[in-house]
Amino acid sequence: MKKLSLSLILILVAVAERLWWDLGPNVELILTTSVLASLYLGRRYGVAVALVALAISDLVLGNTMIMIFTWSSFALMALAGTMIKRRPVVAGAYGMAAALWFYLYTNFGVWLIGGLYPHTLAGLMRSYVMGLPFLRLHAVTSVLFLTVSVSLIEILILAFKANRGIRLDSGAVPQL
Repeated sequence: MKKLSLSLILILVAVAERLWWDLGPNVELILTTSVLASLYLGRRYGVAVALVALAISDLVLGNTMIMIFTWSSFALMALAGTMIKRRPVVAGAYGMAAALWFYLYTNFGVWLIGGLYPHTLAGLMRSYVMGLPFLRLHAVTSVLFLTVSVSLIEILILAFKANRGIRLDSGAVPQL
């Protein structure tokens, strides 16, 4: 029941960011919330957080056939999120790799099914060049959000473990 509750909170945060708190173009919390769910709750929860958050927010925002690429990209990133092994530095590196993967995969999708670029090598390269402005902010925020969130969670876990079993007695006086 705890895992389901935590998953629902992560979904709510991701949906709220997409619909109400919009942090800026190509700044999103879907990656962060789904990777955190995968890392701390299990891979199935990570994929579920990504797909449910996308489904709910896309009902409001709308989507096109590119959703095949965006949804599958986030699902794959959630599945692979357990590679972080709860290390903040690795989480930051994973954020960069995930942003690059998303950029390469979804721009390929735009080239393949979008009709914006000719189906030639030059058209594919053009789709990647045109997508560069979207990559920068996505990469920076993915690195930042994953590093900070994994760091904070690990600090909280360590603090909880350190305080577990310690009983405070208001009448106790430390002995010198």
